[in-house]
Amino acid sequence: GGDDAREKHQLAVSNIRQHQSKVERYNGRMQGLTEQKRSLRRKLNEPEYKGVDERQRKKMIEHETTGIVVTDLDKYYDALDKALLRYHGMKINDINKIIRELWTLTYKGEDITNIEIQSGQDSGSRANRSYNYRIVMSKGNTQMDMRGRCSAGQRVLASIVIRLALAETFCLNCGVIALDEPTTNLDFENKRGLGIALGQIIASRAAQSNFQLVVITHDEEFVSMMKQELSSQTGFNMPERYYQVSREEGHDGRFYSRINAVDWDDL
Repeated sequence: GGDDAREKHQLAVSNIRQHQSKVERYNGRMQGLTEQKRSLRRKLNEPEYKGVDERQRKKMIEHETTGIVVTDLDKYYDALDKALLRYHGMKINDINKIIRELWTLTYKGEDITNIEIQSGQDSGSRANRSYNYRIVMSKGNTQMDMRGRCSAGQRVLASIVIRLALAETFCLNCGVIALDEPTTNLDFENKRGLGIALGQIIASRAAQSNFQLVVITHDEEFVSMMKQELSSQTGFNMPERYYQVSREEGHDGRFYSRINAVDWDDL
């Protein structure tokens, strides 16, 4: 019985020492944590960390608000992008409608029924979007690019018709069209068709204060064609005169430009 009591006593003493050692280690660790806590509290009172909770709250609000704004801007950008695509398509249709009318009125050949502008969108990001435009001519149901497949006269007439269509579509507040030698490379029938078209455009736009057509030409026959068409229009006052520019030699031996106002009746 005495040996058992001694063994239990020694085991109890050993357990006490182990627990005392653990207590000392935990007390030392707790003192370190307590000191670290004091240090962190001192840092929280420094300007760098003072009011950090309120600043964090404001930054979170700013972050969430920015996210909402970005989402709204994406929606707006998508809507604007779609609207621009629709507007682009509408304007192309408007231009082609006017081109079709003018081409039918002016071109007297039978090999080209109509011309139109077609656009193709380049691949790439929305921010770098661009369009490729080409002129297509048609005969019946067959279409082909006009470049390299038409005569010089057809090119001249097509360029004039397209310019007139662009002016009709976009130049609403500044309707000034200037044509320099528009009959170059045109045969008689196409020249006559262009004169008729310009005469009708002048008559239909005469009431607009923002419309002016300037034609520079050496072709008096073409001017006569325009006069004949203008005189056939009803409800329209004929222009009083046109201007003739000539080159004359002065007394000093130099050449000068002379501008004369000529009555339409004298043409």
